[in-house]
Amino acid sequence: MDIFDLHLTQISRVVQMAIAPAFMLAGIGTFLNVMTTRLARVIDRALDLGRDGDLAAADEEEAAVARLRDMLARRAKLLNRAIALCTVAAVLICTLIAIMFLDALLRVDLSTAIILLFIVAMLTMISGLVLFMREVFVATAALRGRHIRSPRAPLRIQA
Repeated sequence: MDIFDLHLTQISRVVQMAIAPAFMLAGIGTFLNVMTTRLARVIDRALDLGRDGDLAAADEEEAAVARLRDMLARRAKLLNRAIALCTVAAVLICTLIAIMFLDALLRVDLSTAIILLFIVAMLTMISGLVLFMREVFVATAALRGRHIRSPRAPLRIQA
């Protein structure tokens, strides 16, 4: 029997099993889109902050701007790590789907590899989402008054 001699029912069974990970890939892609958009906004804000030459007029305003830059750098770092972890999770899911097809095609039991890939992909995705949640907490802490700046008003420092 040839290794490429698969029956249609076997192929359809593998395709059905691969649908759930494929939907998971779509979800990961959505998260990546959200995180990259947030990262772009953080970068734009940091660049705008660097262009505002009138902000560094007083020492206390200069200190507030430095704190804001630090907060933006922390957010960017968290988002970069979250994006990296979610991308790794997507690659692991793609590898998982390929191994599922190899398992059926080669008629070799790769179930242990499939299970391990799925577990690692889930742990990687969870880690990325935790970092994303931390970034949201950092951003909302800024809204609670630590780094408030209205587009038309000068930087205000609240104690």
